[in-house]
Formats: sequence, structure tokens, C-alpha cells
Amino acid sequence: MSAQKYMLIERAGNPHTERIAMYDDLTFQLRDDDAGWYTRRILDMDPAGQMIMLGESWVAIKDITRIKLDRKRVLPMILGSALQVGGISMFMGDLWFTVVGEPQYSEGGMEFGLINFAVGTGIKWLFAPVIYNFGKQKRLRVVDLTF
Repeated sequence: MSAQKYMLIERAGNPHTERIAMYDDLTFQLRDDDAGWYTRRILDMDPAGQMIMLGESWVAIKDITRIKLDRKRVLPMILGSALQVGGISMFMGDLWFTVVGEPQYSEGGMEFGLINFAVGTGIKWLFAPVIYNFGKQKRLRVVDLTF
């Protein structure tokens, strides 16, 4: 008889769950803790007590308020990367025409290139990470799938 233990992220009204397996790294925030984000490896799970062993200590599922997943959202990554690459190419093009001595071809390219790069970086930093806030609509649960 073998078993698999998973931590599930369930969303209200959505039958699809996000599974986090044992020995995965987990980035999370705890309730009533202002220290910020922690990253620990899941070493064991207790479905009966709804607890997980993170590092060397057991943590109750109800004490975890936010989880940040390793994967990123696709659209902000594509848009942000396109703006970054476009900004770098504008900056380098303006730099080239300035060095060659033909600045009439590159008016404002450096400034707009830096702005594009900064906006692309901001989009990727703000909108790409997948972060779950737990409350009424989302919850965590530990399950044991024995077969």
C-alpha cells in the first residue's frame, strides 16, 4: 500500500485545484508575522491535523496567509520582455547614431528606451508572480491519496 500526500489550493466555484507535492520548495507568509516571506522545503504532511513540516518545524495550514508560486503569468512576461528588449534596442540605436555623429536619426531614443525598459521591468515585477491570498474564496488543504 502506497500513499501520496499533497497540499491543495482550492478556489471557490472552480473544480480545478493547484497541487503542491512533498519535497517542493514553498514560499509563504504566516499570519501575524511581519518578518515577510519565508522559503522552506516541505518535508512531511499531516492530513489529520492539517499541518505541514517546513524545514524543521510543523506549521498549521490555517497559519499560512499567502503563497507565492514559482511559475509566472504568461501575458505579463511576454509584454514586459517585449518592452525591455524594445527599450534596449532603442537605447542602443540612439547611442550608435550619437557616436557616429548623426543625431538627427535618434532624437529622444535613449530617454524613451530607458522608459520602455523601466515599464517592462515594472510589469514583470508587479503582474507576473502568481500569489494566492487565502480567505473566503481560496483555501489550503492537505490530502492523503492512498491507493
